[in-house]
Amino acid sequence: MFQYLHFAVRKIRAGLVLLSIAGSGLYAQGTPLTCNNTDPGTNPGDVGCVAFTYLGQQVSYATVRGADGKVWLQQNLGSSKVATSVADEDSYGDLFQWGRWDDGHQLRNSSTMSPPTPNNPAGITTGSYIIGSPSWWAGFAATDTWIDKGPNDAKENTGVDPCKALGGEWKMPSQAEWTGIVNAESISNPATAFASHLKLPAGGYRGSSNGDFTFVGQRGYFWSSDTSGIGGKYLYIGNILANPSSGAPRGQGSSVRCIKPSSSLGTSETRPNTIAVGIYPNPTNGILIVKVDSSIQTASVTNAVGQKLNVGFSGNQIDMTGLPNGVYIVELKLKNGQLISKKVIKK
Repeated sequence: MFQYLHFAVRKIRAGLVLLSIAGSGLYAQGTPLTCNNTDPGTNPGDVGCVAFTYLGQQVSYATVRGADGKVWLQQNLGSSKVATSVADEDSYGDLFQWGRWDDGHQLRNSSTMSPPTPNNPAGITTGSYIIGSPSWWAGFAATDTWIDKGPNDAKENTGVDPCKALGGEWKMPSQAEWTGIVNAESISNPATAFASHLKLPAGGYRGSSNGDFTFVGQRGYFWSSDTSGIGGKYLYIGNILANPSSGAPRGQGSSVRCIKPSSSLGTSETRPNTIAVGIYPNPTNGILIVKVDSSIQTASVTNAVGQKLNVGFSGNQIDMTGLPNGVYIVELKLKNGQLISKKVIKK
């Protein structure tokens, strides 16, 4: 079980002051003098940092350029540091219920309560973890979103994204964005998740019925902003599988990572040697033509629920004629290491 410090301690690590908040389960990082909110460099694995306010404390977190070309937090919200192992307790961070924000409910030692009325973001008045049957946000719809900026913006069908506290274009990852990083970093289990540039730890999850903890130190659960038939989508990292299209009740407490997609590579401003790629026609009846001034290493197509599909790829053409009409993500990995993702409509 995750252990908590019940006294304040200070540690000096490479000029970074770490202060634990007594009895709260949160470690707030004092902003290092070198943190000026500069994005990581253009190479996968390059790091930077971002300063923001979390639970009323000024903190700074490490950021990293992923193999997908996008900027991610390199640690979970509520953690004290980047993970040094799969089961590094200080890196687990907090566990949010889907659609909720930085109100204290996410702390691993937070109190529990019965569902509010109404049982949706508009009914939140305390920072307790909601349990029961039904649990949190039981009357959900597929059109619900987790995108609002602050508690005053919470609505019956819209939760507040805790990643918005980082400022700028930071947000909760979508299912497609989790799919992109899982494929780009070859994440398939807790060991490869930790070995990735994101250093994803196995923080486990907190149950919706009684608030108990499960698989702490063994498996990882990371929310996305997308809905599912049973509540919300999340990235599940188990012993033999990393599935970005998993679904769970919204009352489940899961880890949160944030992404800054506007800082992804792909323009001459962020990476002068980026190669332009054209994928057409879009919408398509089945045959996609890829135009690129570089060799393509792999090509894949993912559907709206994150499943990678079998398609033909030859002579810079992708054959989607056997797929049903719908929205898909085409992902290309070029020989130069560049990763291209594009939404394609089949009709």
